[in-house]
Amino acid sequence: MHKLLFSLLIVVSLSLLLFFHGGEARQQETPFPNACHFSQINSLAPAQATKFEAGQMEVWDHMSPELQCAGVTVVRITLQSNSIFLPAFFSPPALAYVVQGEGVMGTIASGCPETYEDIEASDRGGEGGGGDRRRRFEDMHQKLENFRRGDVFASLAGVSQWWYNRGDSDVVIVIVLDVTNRENQLDQVPRMFQLAGSRTQEEEQQQPLNWPSGNNAFSGFDANIIAEAFKIDIETAKQLQNQQDNRGNIVRANGPLHFVIPQPRQWQQQDGIANGIEETYCTARLHENIDDPERSDLFSTRAGRISTLNSLNLPVLRLVRLNAVRGYLYSGGMVLPQWTANAHTVLYVTGGQAKIQVVDDNGQSVFNEQVGQGQLLVIPQGFAVVKTAGETGFEWISFKTNDNAYINTLSGQTSYLRAVPLDVVKASYGVTEEEAKRIKFSQQEAMLAMTPSSSS
Repeated sequence: MHKLLFSLLIVVSLSLLLFFHGGEARQQETPFPNACHFSQINSLAPAQATKFEAGQMEVWDHMSPELQCAGVTVVRITLQSNSIFLPAFFSPPALAYVVQGEGVMGTIASGCPETYEDIEASDRGGEGGGGDRRRRFEDMHQKLENFRRGDVFASLAGVSQWWYNRGDSDVVIVIVLDVTNRENQLDQVPRMFQLAGSRTQEEEQQQPLNWPSGNNAFSGFDANIIAEAFKIDIETAKQLQNQQDNRGNIVRANGPLHFVIPQPRQWQQQDGIANGIEETYCTARLHENIDDPERSDLFSTRAGRISTLNSLNLPVLRLVRLNAVRGYLYSGGMVLPQWTANAHTVLYVTGGQAKIQVVDDNGQSVFNEQVGQGQLLVIPQGFAVVKTAGETGFEWISFKTNDNAYINTLSGQTSYLRAVPLDVVKASYGVTEEEAKRIKFSQQEAMLAMTPSSSS
């Protein structure tokens, strides 16, 4: 009996271990040998742009040494007003950040119920409204989300999404794909699987990168099979294949689109539990806005603010294994020297300019340049970095390759030097006691500070 109980305990323990560590999906080793050995790091721009009928998709070169080191690739999508990015999915998990614009997006998860219904009531009967009231079915679909600038959306491997720009200006979305995540069972070449749309004439020409390129999933099937599967006629089946369509994956809508969707929500803090029941993917909260000043984790009226989104405040990130950090620096503001202990950092500049310096494990400077809007910079795990804003300030979004990445600072109130005994500081750097005290205690800020020229 005791042996049976002991065996059951082992089985339960192993089950719990697999359950809680099932989200530990990011590979521990980089698939490219020596990918993170740099004599110099380069800031990156998109390597290829594919134009569609009502927008474009730009991709960074996934074979660049910097992105190979981080194990990710990056996409930027631009949607014109009243256009739709047609349903598609990527093979790896991803995080998307809305740089500008507003609209509606849908996540299509197989097996989840269509919980949004459009049902109209109509009267039947004679004069005076005395007849019975009937309900007429219009449509039903899965949950939709309003999006706006500053929203971060999580996407699991193989789960398709679509985006609709209902505003008057362009929508710009930056997406980071974690190609080394174990959920991506293919190779490290990023792939987009289209469920609608088709190849454009531009895509038919030779391009430096292999993606995005192709027709939708229906186009490879026999039209008769599609007709039988959907119980439709052959001509309609051919429409699903988009055989005569070369508009690409971003198309212009015929007039404003209408959906069943609640009013845009106000931001509010939530956790992963709803009504005492843990969220499933069908009901999980997939996004949060990290631009709102009131949710800042660090705030300085003089230097700027920083907001962090991780699996503690957006639990679905345990599955995606990425997190996001949104930062603003005012003119002359500085993020004190620091390093990320357990993740690579992919920094995308959304506005302004900054001088960024990066130092490697040998104490060598591998990046010391000005960066501006639209540029991308990879900062490998453990490499020290400092950011100093220019005259117009600096805005950025960072994606880190761990759902709960943490940083260590070199200076400031919570820095490594504050934690070291005074005599160790003296011995380490060959300074006097008075100098050691100044090194430890002069900087009173935790992470955000002003440069001396700005403070005077």
